[in-house]
Amino acid sequence: MAESKKTEVGKIKTTVKVEDPKFTKKALISSNKFTPIERDVLRLVLDDDKEYTIAEVQKAVENFKEGY
Repeated sequence: MAESKKTEVGKIKTTVKVEDPKFTKKALISSNKFTPIERDVLRLVLDDDKEYTIAEVQKAVENFKEGY
């Protein structure tokens, strides 16, 4: 009878960078994550043809508040 041999395969470790999701101006304005006043600010400060992360949007709102 033939003997079967088992071989182990080494483990590969790697780091995967996951980017934050980006959203359109329309999606952000319709989101319940922001207050009605913040959504008004977003209408003023965001570009229609650009996508933003939540962190970028929060920073834009803060910058607007500081300038007001």
